[in-house]
Amino acid sequence: MEVEAKKHPNANLLWVQDEPANQGPWPHVALSTTEVIGGTAVDGRILRRISRRASASPATGNHHLHEEEAKALMYEAFTR
Repeated sequence: MEVEAKKHPNANLLWVQDEPANQGPWPHVALSTTEVIGGTAVDGRILRRISRRASASPATGNHHLHEEEAKALMYEAFTR
């Protein structure tokens, strides 16, 4: 990740996932990133996570709420 991030020095570093924060690949990425680059920053830029809130369930159980959360994720990812 560090090599790719350094190719784009002005880019925001975002990890975007549809799963809740405590599920999917984010926990592994956060731990691996910390070990590899010694923290959560590359050239002073912080890797920020955009995902659903941590949850015991991978889904809300409500289609309309799921769609609203998905829209919010996309909005945040493309406007940061």
